[in-house]
Amino acid sequence: QTRVPGQELFDAVVKKLRLLEIDYFDLEFLSKEGRQCWLDHSKTLPKQCPSSTELVFYFSVKFYPPDPHLLEDEFSRFLFSLQIKRDIVNGLLPCCDNTAALLASYLVQGE
Repeated sequence: QTRVPGQELFDAVVKKLRLLEIDYFDLEFLSKEGRQCWLDHSKTLPKQCPSSTELVFYFSVKFYPPDPHLLEDEFSRFLFSLQIKRDIVNGLLPCCDNTAALLASYLVQGE
């Protein structure tokens, strides 16, 4: 691991993705205990990430807007739909079965 600040890594990812609405997204990784941890932009990678031969970061939605219409960029909306789909499939979205089915139907319509 290099002594790269978290902000530098995040900036490189959003630049590569050409993402405009960056405030809703962040990078996450698994701690030594297997818990989800969000990247701290003010700390270097070795100070916050477990020492491992292979460190994997996941680009994820960190904050959901109160109104989906606030998302102006089509690519941002696409990334949100992927996150919601992943969360439904993995049982990470706390909602009843009817709501999950309704969300899934919206996602299918959007595709």
